[in-house]
Amino acid sequence: MRAKCFSVLIVLTLTGLYSCSSVKYIVDYDDRVDFQRYQTYNFTPAADSIPLNQLQKRRLFDAISKQMNDNGIKWNAEPDLYVHVHMLMKGRTRTNVTYGHGETVNLGSGYTSTYMDLSEYPEGSIFFDIIDSRRSQLVWTGKVTGDIKNTDPLNEKNIQKMVQRVFRKFPPRSPK
Repeated sequence: MRAKCFSVLIVLTLTGLYSCSSVKYIVDYDDRVDFQRYQTYNFTPAADSIPLNQLQKRRLFDAISKQMNDNGIKWNAEPDLYVHVHMLMKGRTRTNVTYGHGETVNLGSGYTSTYMDLSEYPEGSIFFDIIDSRRSQLVWTGKVTGDIKNTDPLNEKNIQKMVQRVFRKFPPRSPK
C-alpha cells in the first residue's frame, strides 16, 4: 500500500510540475565545453530507477530522445554523453491565518488569529543531468521544480511540453 501511495504522489508531483504557474525551470552548463562535438547519447542504467510506472518512464525517455535527436545527437550503446534522470520529493506546509473579515495573512505576522488553515502539498523536482562519458563529468544540468495544484493525468503531451521547456536551449552554443 505504501508503494502505491508513493507512486500516486510521484504522478501528482509530475502533473504539478508542468501544470502550475509556479513551475521553475533552471539550466546550468559548463561554458568551457564545446557541445557541438557530441554526437551520441544513452541513458544511465540508474535513470530507469526513477519511481514512475513503465508507461510514464517510456514517455519521459521518448521525450528526451526526441530533443536529443532534434539536436543531431543520436542514441548509441557507447555514447559521447549519458543522460541521467532523477527525482527529489519533499513535502511543504503552507499556513494561512484567516480573520473574521476574511482577510488572510501569513502566519507569524503578529496578529491574533480566529481561524488557521494548514495546507500540506508536495513539491518535487526532476533533474536532467548530461554527463560526458569519456571524462565522467557533468557538463549540463536542467531542473524542473513545482508545487502540485492540479490533478490532471500525466500524459504524453504534458511530459513532452515539460521536457521541451527544460531542453529548449540544449545544446548550448559555444561563445564566439
